[in-house]
Amino acid sequence: MDDLPPSLVTGEETAPVKEKVDDYQKKVPITVVTGYLGSGKSTLLNYVATQREKKIAIILNEFGDSADIERSLTVQEGGDNKEEKIYEEWLELDNGCLCCTVKDSGVVAIEKLMEKRGKFDYILLETTGIADPGPIASMFWLDDALASTIYLDGIVCVLDAESVIERLDDNHEGNELTTTSVQISHADVILLNKCDRIKDNKELDHIKNRIRGINALATIVETTYSRVPSLSTILDLGAYDGTTIDEEKLREHSHGYHDSRITTVSKTFPTVTKEQQERVERWLQNVLWEKELSGHPVDVHRTKGRLVRKEDGRVSVIQGVRETYEIIDTPDVVQSADEQYSKIVMIGKGLSQQILDDGFRW
Repeated sequence: MDDLPPSLVTGEETAPVKEKVDDYQKKVPITVVTGYLGSGKSTLLNYVATQREKKIAIILNEFGDSADIERSLTVQEGGDNKEEKIYEEWLELDNGCLCCTVKDSGVVAIEKLMEKRGKFDYILLETTGIADPGPIASMFWLDDALASTIYLDGIVCVLDAESVIERLDDNHEGNELTTTSVQISHADVILLNKCDRIKDNKELDHIKNRIRGINALATIVETTYSRVPSLSTILDLGAYDGTTIDEEKLREHSHGYHDSRITTVSKTFPTVTKEQQERVERWLQNVLWEKELSGHPVDVHRTKGRLVRKEDGRVSVIQGVRETYEIIDTPDVVQSADEQYSKIVMIGKGLSQQILDDGFRW
């Protein structure tokens, strides 16, 4: 079974776009919070747990660094040769938020949480400091039970400004990806925390350029004590529901630092016919599933894109995490000549602009 190709996530082709949009509105959004140990995830979650704008369910991983916010009770039963059982006690806070601690990726906890649907508006799922958020993000597409009740709204990565460069340079000569670089590559929003400790503006600019060199699409927000300007900074991002690509960030990327191990590349091409769109999709499947492009091994962590149909100007958006992707029909129709283009953006290992230019097929 492990050798079978990953499943393609598709919507019902006959369903009107309006129904797809309404379907998102009926589900509960979830944001994955990732970041290395000591970056400030627990401080962020403490702040979120005390706000009163939304009723938020916060799921914490027991092996994370969130000891300050762990206010739930976990009871373990069993011993040698016995199956271990975990019981989570959900604690309702004074402001309506819920809190729970789990020992795994949180699938069971989320399923239990959805039984309490109606008591909360949003879910935050914290990963461990050494976790790869890619498989967790894909889970919300591939798990039918979860996909029917929740949707992935975004991935937030918390970074320690003082140590992020050191984390990125770990084993640099060995050309292996660090945990921090993988977490950055998946992020939709990056909280660059402890910025008050960086006194030199040039040093801070260098840190930002290193981050943009890996992920040119993520929004970077400077924070102190993980205090975001507002909840809208990290919630209701709509990162996977058919939003388009930020062209300004791509232009910034062309002048930034390029990490030799993992980076952002993009390809712009004209509007496509139905046949050409099918060819683009087959090409995308080959790159994501076979992990090969122009004869070079690649590992794509994040895929975004837009396809504009030549016949009617309708826009479809590509969203992908690792091998899993989705092509979403949107109600948008291009209105000007400047909008009549298609684009694919990839963030991952082994990529370069030359490799993408040489290997792209449409």
